Amino acid sequence: MAGRSVIGFLQNFGGGEIIVILLAALVILGPDRLPEMGRSIGRAIHRVRTMTSGVESQVRDVIDDPAMQSIRELGEFAARPRQKLAQYALEAEAEARAASTPDPPVADDGTIVDPTAPPVTDDPDRSAVPAAVDPGGPDGPGPGSTDPGPIAPVAAEPTSDTRAD
Repeated sequence: MAGRSVIGFLQNFGGGEIIVILLAALVILGPDRLPEMGRSIGRAIHRVRTMTSGVESQVRDVIDDPAMQSIRELGEFAARPRQKLAQYALEAEAEARAASTPDPPVADDGTIVDPTAPPVTDDPDRSAVPAAVDPGGPDGPGPGSTDPGPIAPVAAEPTSDTRAD
């Protein structure tokens, strides 16, 4: 950070102004003390950069702390209120959608049950449907078919409640 401000400060000077400053330093300090002064200025700049980088890392650590999340959100809201309000609206809409959709039914074994699937029974009296049936052509079932052919309707048997006329 300090390096950037020094560079920004030096960018305000033109080439001629820098030469005048260097010549004035040479006259004031003399050729013997100028290199020593340059080294001490370099060390000072290095110390300032080290201190500022340490402070920057400490500030980043504080900002990244989960306990500071609410303060960070408040700062973001102050900096960009429209964007944060839009973000809050989208989050609220997503929560409302999630709350309005019912949880899928779950079987005893923990699997999700498809409500559109036909019911499955383990009734041994229920006859199994053949795996492959050849419907045949207009004359009936084809060769090798498991289809028994047309089934005649079964008449209802009279019960004891029915009257015979």
